[in-house]
Order: sequence, then structure tokens, then C-alpha cells
Amino acid sequence: MIKLRALLLYGPKDLRLENIKDPSPKDEWVLIRVRRVGICGTDKAFYKGTYKPGKIPIIPGHEIAGEIVDVGNKVSKDLVGRRATTEINIPCRRCWYCTHGMYTHCPYREVIGITIDGGMAEYVLTRSDVIHIVDDLSYEEAAFIEPLAAVIEMIEMEPPKPLSDVAVIGSGAIGLLAIQVLKLMRPRKIIVITRKDSPKKRLALELGADETIDLEEIYDYVKKNTREGSGFDYVVEASGDPSALDLAINITRPRGVVAAKSTHGVYTTFDYTKAIVKELRIIGSRCGPFEKAIDLLRMKLVKISKLVTGVYSLEEGRKAFEKSFEREHIKIHLEP
Repeated sequence: MIKLRALLLYGPKDLRLENIKDPSPKDEWVLIRVRRVGICGTDKAFYKGTYKPGKIPIIPGHEIAGEIVDVGNKVSKDLVGRRATTEINIPCRRCWYCTHGMYTHCPYREVIGITIDGGMAEYVLTRSDVIHIVDDLSYEEAAFIEPLAAVIEMIEMEPPKPLSDVAVIGSGAIGLLAIQVLKLMRPRKIIVITRKDSPKKRLALELGADETIDLEEIYDYVKKNTREGSGFDYVVEASGDPSALDLAINITRPRGVVAAKSTHGVYTTFDYTKAIVKELRIIGSRCGPFEKAIDLLRMKLVKISKLVTGVYSLEEGRKAFEKSFEREHIKIHLEP
């Protein structure tokens, strides 16, 4: 019987380090010793209390990398010792959504770190059919597979055409990953919109942005630098700010695309009439293809080394969450 230490969230800012017993895998499940786990926007919304998880208390965390240490009786023992990550969704594989390729929308799925306990612990349980073996990646890289897959899904749902004018609102982890993947689509220009004193401007340029524009100057920029002054072809909203969707609608040209990516859990308002009159396509997206994300990391087409701005132990869990809200930080990892 293994005792594991885990961070349990009982409510807004009520995060406790506790011992939990018996993480033994059954049947098709495996036990992963967690080496790295990222704090994402959804985790932060849970912590703030703007978004509620599927159960309380819960161990948050779904950006997981670790080592398989035990397997259920229906899983090959050859997996023990392999480096792995896990998808966030554990679908039924039998319902209409699953059989039509939309397993992330399976109404019977479990969601790691959201409806069942996640990776902010020494060990995490997951089902063997949703793991990916990544022996050739570092634990730091492997913990970026889930958010990178989500960015790929966003772009694949409505990809920008070559030579598009693209804007990214937000320079957090999702925004900075999006810049790199969007660059592969051969846009004419990628603009990143940040606050005036953002410490992340230089990194956005290093990772492929052509320009960074201060939020206060964006409307003047659009008027002078987009076709007929009418806006960008493609706008990614990844700021985590509830008001940013309205900004995205305002700076997208008629029949352009808004790729909506924030999961802050807060109701928002936007100019619905403008979105209709402009005939915009507002595309929401969530979890994505892990294999493609793994390939991009293996091929070194996406760089993550400068995105981790803090690594904390489980004992420092509360501090890690508080730090994740500070503007200079991009991605905080926990290292159990």
C-alpha cells in the first residue's frame, strides 16, 4: 500500500497538502509517479473560485509527465518504467460522440483534475488507453504536451489561410505556444497584443511574433495597418481576461475568425450584433491531438525551455498558485 502526498482543493484558495492512501491501479489502469505537472488557466480559475470542478475536494492538475510504476492486471507489465504523459479525458469509447471521433465530448467521460483526481500529487491514476509513451522527451517537455495539443486543436478547427494577418491577444503560455504553431501556417504577419508594461514582449518576438502592440494602441494600429483598416483575418483570444472576447470581435475583419481559448469560468459580454453584422466565425476549442503535439516537440518546431518561469514542490503548492497570477510568470510547474 503506497501513501501519496497530494494537494487537495477544498474551495477558493483552500489548497491543502494531505496524505491519501491506496492509489493502486485496477484492470486497465496505470499508476504514474508524477515528475512534473503544470498549473493551467483552468486550475487557476478553480483556485480563484470563478470555475467549479466536478467534485470537491479534488486534486487538480492535468498537464502531467511522469514514470509508470504500476499497472492493472489487464495491462502489460512492459509499461513499467516508461516515461509517459496522459490525456485529460478518459472517454467511454462506446457512445455516439466517441464512435464519431468526438471523444473529448463523451458525456460519460472522466476528466483528470476536473471530475477525478489529477496530477498535483506524487502519484496519479489514469487509464492505459489514454497514455502516451515519451521516453525521448524531458519531463519538462512532456508536461507541455497537453496545452500544446489544445493549441493545435484550436488551429485545426479553423486554420488561418497562408498570408493571413494574425493577432494573438495574450502572452501567457497558450499565447506563446500559439505563436509558434501559427508560424508554421505561413501567415503574413503575427501581432501579439499585450499590456504596455508586459515583461513577456521580448519572448513573444523571440518565438516568432513580428510585432508586439500595446493594448492601448491596438485600435489605432488596426486602422493604419490592416486591409481597409477593418481588422485582422484571424484573432486568437488567449488572455484569460473576460473582456478580451469583445476586443477580439472589434479587431477582426468581416468574415474573419476569432479563435476563443480562455477558460476563466466567468460570464462575459460582447457586441453580439457586431459579430453577426461582420459575419464572424467565433470558434471555441478545448483538448487536442497528443500525437501531433509530441511530434512538434520531437522535431523541435515548438520551444518550451523559456516558458517555465517557476518550479515548486508540493509543499509550496499555495505559493506556486499565488505566483502563477503574477504577470512576469508564464508557466509554473510543480515537481512532486
